[in-house]
Amino acid sequence: MQNGTKQAEKSLVSSSISVVGNIKTEENLIINGTLKGKVEIGNYNFLLGPDGRLEGEVHAKNARIRGHMQGEIKAKEKVEVTKEAHFSGKIKSKSISVEKGAYFDAYVDLDRKSRTGTLEEMSFEKAIAKLAQEPIRPAIQIGEFKHWQSHNAYEKAFRRLLRNF
Repeated sequence: MQNGTKQAEKSLVSSSISVVGNIKTEENLIINGTLKGKVEIGNYNFLLGPDGRLEGEVHAKNARIRGHMQGEIKAKEKVEVTKEAHFSGKIKSKSISVEKGAYFDAYVDLDRKSRTGTLEEMSFEKAIAKLAQEPIRPAIQIGEFKHWQSHNAYEKAFRRLLRNF
C-alpha cells in the first residue's frame, strides 16, 4: 500500500520460463518468456515483453504487445502493438494502436457497441421510403461491351460518358 492506495499486483513469466497450457489470474500479467496457450485475466492488463513469445489467446482489459505473438486478443478496452512487435492473428477491442515499424497482419474487430451515439433502427419499408426521397442520378448508356472490339472504341465511349457529367 502506498499513500493509502492499494497497488495492483502483477505476475511475471520471465525469459527463462516456457509454459504450455493456460494461465488464469486476477492481476496484471507480464510475459517475457514463452507461452503456448490461453491467458485469461479479465479486468487486468497484459503485457507481452520484447523477448516474449505467445501462441494462443489473450483475454484482458488492456493488452500491450512488444514481442512476438500469433493468435487472438480480446481486450475490453485497448490493444497496443509497439514498433518492436510482430503480431499476426485477430483482435477484438474498443480501440487499437499500432506503432510505425511493427509487423502487423491482423483481422481487427472494433467493438462498435461501446461508441457513443445511436443507430436508428428502421423497418425495410421505412428505409426504402427514405432512399426514395434522395435524388436519383440518371443512368447513362455508353454501349454494350460486345461492340468494343478495340481499345479505341472503349476510349470513345468513356470520353462520351465524361462529357455528359
